[in-house]
Amino acid sequence: MKNFKEDFYKILINKENFYMKQYYSDFYKEEVFLAVKELRDGIYCVLISRDERKDTDYSEAIRYVKALGKSFSLNMIILSDKEYACGNESLIPNKLIINEKNYKVISCDNSCAPLEQIFNSTMRSHKINNSRKKERFLEDKILTLFIISINGIMFLITQFEIYSTGRSSNEVLISLGAKYNLLIENGEVWRLLTCAFLHSGIIHIGCNMYSLYIIGPQIHQIYGAKKYFIIYIISCITSSLLSYLMSPYSISVGASGGIFGLMGALLAFAIIEREKIEKKYLSSLLQIIIINLFIGLSIKNIDNFGHIGGLIGGMLIGYIIYRTSKNKRIL
Repeated sequence: MKNFKEDFYKILINKENFYMKQYYSDFYKEEVFLAVKELRDGIYCVLISRDERKDTDYSEAIRYVKALGKSFSLNMIILSDKEYACGNESLIPNKLIINEKNYKVISCDNSCAPLEQIFNSTMRSHKINNSRKKERFLEDKILTLFIISINGIMFLITQFEIYSTGRSSNEVLISLGAKYNLLIENGEVWRLLTCAFLHSGIIHIGCNMYSLYIIGPQIHQIYGAKKYFIIYIISCITSSLLSYLMSPYSISVGASGGIFGLMGALLAFAIIEREKIEKKYLSSLLQIIIINLFIGLSIKNIDNFGHIGGLIGGMLIGYIIYRTSKNKRIL
């Protein structure tokens, strides 16, 4: 059922202009998610629940939605693994009941007719449990894994060069494209980008690639693959540019500027959609950014200007891209 909920909520968000709200269930001691769509006369809310917990879920959801202070319609999708007991329906006026074994509609109230139409057109063949799991995994992560693989290959080449030639790490990194002001001033401007795919050690690349693996798929889901790639590349360049201007004597490498750029793009999204997302998401994101900047300032040999440059670049390009895309959707 968890996969069905995630998949159907994702369809409502991506294709039907819903957004997610969440509240804490005092009965089940867990966060509960609710899909919401703004209409002219109020909000249309969708809650997915199992048959055995539908009444409790409905009671808690109705209290939460009333507290939002808007006219509303609360509609429930109830998943049942047995024949639905029609005698116990009075509590829930608006419901779409689905057999979770074969994904057939058992019954549907008038208010839920739009949900039934969405379900029939997109979710009837719920083969996502098996074949689409892998497809979805790659869908959100394929670009991130591609970037990680490039960094991994360059790291292996770097290590091979160090051990096979006997040259120092800095010499090899400079030869492969590190940010080195003297050579950039001599026309090798491509170093502003290539330095982002080089790393000085196993801990360096390990920490950066783990961070990229966590943040990258979120950017992919929000912006899409092409815009994700644009944000990452521009963030890498703005990171190197600020480092070039403010740290002229440093030799800089690493993906952290691009990663800070992705965090900046997440921050831009959170600011634009601040009315639709939980306040604690924006607060948590700001805390993560501040903590990472503080860590950088506390450790020697960290290119903090590169981090700041990436953050600023990612936030600016993320804001422009998301705001432009949103305006086009409205038009």
